[in-house]
Amino acid sequence: MIRRSVYLLIATVVLGGLAALIAWYSFSFKPKMLADVIGGAPQPAQTIAAEAARTDSWQPRISGIGTLTAVDGINITPEVGGVVETIEFDSGQNVKKGDLLVTLNSDTDEAQLRSFEAQLKNAQADLERREGLAKKGYAPKAEIGQLRSQRDSFQADVDRLRAVIAQKKIYAPWEGRLGLREISLGSYVAPGQKIVWLQKIDPIFADFTVTEADYGRIKPGLPVEARFNAWPDQVFTGKVETADPLVSGESRMITVRARIGNPDNKLLPGMYADVLVETGAPEQVVTVPQTAVTYSLYGDNVFVVVPATKVDPKSKPEELAIERRFVKAGQAREGRVQILSGIKEGEQVVTAGQNKIDQGSKVTINNAVALKTTASETVQ
Repeated sequence: MIRRSVYLLIATVVLGGLAALIAWYSFSFKPKMLADVIGGAPQPAQTIAAEAARTDSWQPRISGIGTLTAVDGINITPEVGGVVETIEFDSGQNVKKGDLLVTLNSDTDEAQLRSFEAQLKNAQADLERREGLAKKGYAPKAEIGQLRSQRDSFQADVDRLRAVIAQKKIYAPWEGRLGLREISLGSYVAPGQKIVWLQKIDPIFADFTVTEADYGRIKPGLPVEARFNAWPDQVFTGKVETADPLVSGESRMITVRARIGNPDNKLLPGMYADVLVETGAPEQVVTVPQTAVTYSLYGDNVFVVVPATKVDPKSKPEELAIERRFVKAGQAREGRVQILSGIKEGEQVVTAGQNKIDQGSKVTINNAVALKTTASETVQ
């Protein structure tokens, strides 16, 4: 009985050890061996598109986002109240200085004016008659002063009513473009009530903000280019007019005003403007395609194509590899980015295929990839 137990124990130990050995081989030794074999195998070269960094002549610019403002803009309102008798304009109409816009009913005022004019006439006649009698000594001179005061009072009433009647005809104070009509025939308008807005929009102001660093380069008279979503294929030109002598306490930005020509009235107050201010003489800068730059919180970087021997001395002389290069990127224009440091003219940068490569990756250049990508983006 004891012998049988010993044999069973030995068999259990042997079988357990064998199972442990098989498990170690299957789950530890074999995967590690395969990983070493795969890791040691040469990786195939990835296909990428590349382009040489080049030197371009760029005009120094300051960019900003702004809003259009009318050179002159007001709400047309009456000085006196009344019922609308005639409307002489249409919404959106261009008007000239002195054009009649609205007439308010003045029948009551004109009736009162005729009454005061009649009283004024009688008062003038009484005054002249009394003055004639006073010269002959038949009337006291004290009455002359009273009659003259009465005559002047009627004259003041006549002048006041004539002014009120004149105010019931509302004219354009200057040339401009009208907005939407806010009144109707027969409606009563109170003093100060909006009738229509009037804006002078040729030229038009573009108010945009710049940083304190850029403010030092802003001067009146500098040329300005502005683009708008409503007219994506057209560039509007103008000049810097002035700048606000105050830095915003919230944004730490400074507002600059530019005057832009608007002869066709395509631009309207309130539109957003993408503004570029040209400053100084053209500069020579190193640029790369915009697709070559990867932006991140840790720094902007570019994949540069270098001889593989620079990364791995065991590589063949004809092989190419990737070097991740951190750069300082500047402005972006028309699909290209200015590189302030990190890239030299003539160095090959990867423009397509970055998702397949990393530091040290072997690559082959096939610029047909970039052409296909560009064509696809154009179609979109």
